[in-house]
Order: sequence, then structure tokens, then C-alpha cells
Amino acid sequence: MEMTLNGSEELEKFYKEKFYFSYSSISKLLYSPVVFYNHYVLNNREDSVGPHLVAGRVIHCLLFEEDKYDDYFISMPGKLPTDSQKKIIDNIFKTHLSIGNNTLSLEDYSQDILTELLTANLYQTLKTDQQRLDKLLTEENKQYFNFLKEAQNKTVVDQPTLDGCRASVDVLKSNKDIRQLLQFDRAETDDHIEVYSELPVQVNVDYLPYGFKGIIDNLVIDRESKTIFINDLKTTGKSLLEFPESVQYYKYWIQAVVYEKLVFHKFLKDLPDLSEWKLYFTFIVIDKYNQTYPFQVSGETMAIWQQNFDEVTDMVKYHYESKDYTLPYDLIFGNIKL
Repeated sequence: MEMTLNGSEELEKFYKEKFYFSYSSISKLLYSPVVFYNHYVLNNREDSVGPHLVAGRVIHCLLFEEDKYDDYFISMPGKLPTDSQKKIIDNIFKTHLSIGNNTLSLEDYSQDILTELLTANLYQTLKTDQQRLDKLLTEENKQYFNFLKEAQNKTVVDQPTLDGCRASVDVLKSNKDIRQLLQFDRAETDDHIEVYSELPVQVNVDYLPYGFKGIIDNLVIDRESKTIFINDLKTTGKSLLEFPESVQYYKYWIQAVVYEKLVFHKFLKDLPDLSEWKLYFTFIVIDKYNQTYPFQVSGETMAIWQQNFDEVTDMVKYHYESKDYTLPYDLIFGNIKL
């Protein structure tokens, strides 16, 4: 059954080229096919990024490609607006971009701000519009709006967030086990070792109508020992001891399997001595207390995850081939009973 409630033209356009599934798109599809449909088919994407996601991206950048920080981010003195205010200012900035007059300030959008505040039911207990505007038109928020104008396609990072991210990166870099995993201290003479950071990989799989893709945080290939290490950095708002639960809750195990498939098809598939190679996957985790630990996935666990991924593959294939994005797979087939 095709999902044809909205966007039939977009659906046709979506299927003109093969789609490459990432961990993120697989997770969206399994959790809510409608969310997947809106995001990838209709391109109705949420532009606002939560503070924890921004911090995670900053830590990744500072750890793996620090020299590119200024390409992706712009640092703002002081603090970002609160989440509710930031969402409104971000929406006003979209309006600002559509107008194309960069001389306009946040105050010039007072009527739009009042509409946004009403929609969000924010500050509506105040008696006058001016009181509501005063709540949002603070000097800090005006500064944030000006930074958005300067930043354009860059992500604005406030100073407390940047300071916290730098502290986390210092912790990661001071851990000898993590330095060894990431090969930060390898000698120039170790020419048998290849290290890749933030490596985009996209592969086709012969028996599937779709492909896989991902950006691998850190990949170490040791051709002398015939060993490959896939290292993925994870930031968590919980403690390290709770991370195994997060692996299941957020389905990080799907990411591990997808990354192994990417590495296999790109680097190992055609090697004559394939059976001699060993592959290890490690989640490098730093928690809210700046505790860090490398969780290496055992061979036994990875084998279970790979077996479970076969079922995921069938679910994704069903949605993709049938163009049915109405409900999650198990609900479509009545596999869940109360």
C-alpha cells in the first residue's frame, strides 16, 4: 500500500534514485515511518538543533577535525537563549532570510514575534504586547539574532557550551587507551597504519534495492596485523554505567552493524586474504560527568546484532519496496498484541 495522503510528486521524485540508508534514517523509519516520510520524502526537516546535539557535534569536530571548526561553527560570547525563545528567534530568522534585507534587526519583526509567542502560548499571561515583546527582545537575544545573520549556514555556539566541549575533549585526549584506539600518537614510520577521521562511506549491497551510508568517526586500518578498528564517539547525558541500556534504547547496535557493512564493502570485500582480517567495533563514550570509557563490542555480541539486523533489513525493504509509510512494520502486520 502506497502512502499517498500527501506529496505524491515528492514520492515519485524520491524513488527516481536509489536511497542510501544511514543509522539515523533507519531509526526514523523503524520508530515512525510517517516521520521518515516527512523528513526524507517531503523534505520537511526540523532546522532547530537541540543544545545537547550541538555540543555533541562540537566535541566531534574538536576531537577529529579541529582545523575545520570555523567552517561549521561560529562562537558567540555569552549564553544562547532558552530553548523556547531560541525556537521563536530561529523561526523569525527564517522569515528574515526570505525577505532578504540584512539591515533589519530583531525588533523590526515585532509583529511576527507576537504571532510566534501566541502560537507557542508563551508569555500570554502578561497584560500587554509590549510586555511580551520585552521578554524576548533582550540584549542577549538581539545578539543571538545578529550572530545568526553573520553565521548564515554555520551553527552558533555559545561560550559556556564551547568551554564545556573543550573540557570534554581534553578528558578524551588525556585517556591513554583512547589515544591508542584513535592512533593519536602513532609514529610517522608506521606507514602500515591508515587512519581516517569523519570518513563518509556509501555502498551498494547486491541483494537489496537500497544502499547504506554513514560518516565513520574514526577508522584505523593496520595492514601489518590485518586488523581494522571502527571507533564511534558517543556523548551521553546519563552515566557511563547506563550506556549499555542506551545501546538498546537508541538502537546504537544498528549503527554498529551498518558501519561494519560499510567498512566490509569498501575495504575488505575484494581482498584475497579476507578470512585473515579481524574487525573490532568500539563505542568511545563520554558522559555528563566527563567520565569516559571505550566500550568494545565482543565478537559474540556483534554476531547477535548482525543476526538481529537481518530482521531490520526485511522491515526496511518492505517499507521501501511497498512505499508504505503509514505505520511501523509490526503494527502493519499485527505483530503486537496487548
